[in-house]
Amino acid sequence: MTTQNVTGVLNCSSGFKIPLNATITDGAEASLTTDTAYTVTAQNIGDFATGQTVVSGLVVAGANISYAYILRKGLILSLVPFAVKGVASGTPSFSRAVTLMAGDQLRVYTMVAAGRNASLAVETNAGVPRIFIGTAAGAATTQLVDLQTGNTIGETLQGQVCVRAQFTSVDQALITSVAGGCQVTMSNGNLSGAVAATDPIEVQPQMMPCSIPVQLNYTAQYITSA
Repeated sequence: MTTQNVTGVLNCSSGFKIPLNATITDGAEASLTTDTAYTVTAQNIGDFATGQTVVSGLVVAGANISYAYILRKGLILSLVPFAVKGVASGTPSFSRAVTLMAGDQLRVYTMVAAGRNASLAVETNAGVPRIFIGTAAGAATTQLVDLQTGNTIGETLQGQVCVRAQFTSVDQALITSVAGGCQVTMSNGNLSGAVAATDPIEVQPQMMPCSIPVQLNYTAQYITSA
């Protein structure tokens, strides 16, 4: 297994900074802990900064990265902006400030540059953040399923509307689905919405406004030609 250095910073409303730095094994979700150059021991963010309110931040990986988020009690508390070193263009604000509790972790998924893992990150009109993942393998339609439960987007977000989204994949040249990215399809096969793909090696992914209604039998997927 390969490893890579992942760094970052979270900015708090009080002016307090949470420095992040760890060696992460590719292909397995892991916790990004505090930088021991500043915090002596490596700690999860909730244990290091209990009670601090995070308002912005960025995580950067060395080769490739699929997603980053704050985990609380088995669910996504907040999505965290991310990029590959050398292409980051800023430290974005979170869609909503989050106050940390003991036990909160910053989870990341890194991979080699050629890794074909894709992720769809969304936030809904109900304030719910979720991540849906899949891995293309040849010419196929790849369904994206919920990171925590393995359910479809319809099963996870029934009755909600995705109002912000980003889709990351290194397969942009091979993607033939609508908008060159992820498509959300209705139970009758019609299109509910689409999110263009961003290659995190080339440019920093950003959450963008959208309006994608979701009902029970809807699915998120993307199509590749090889």
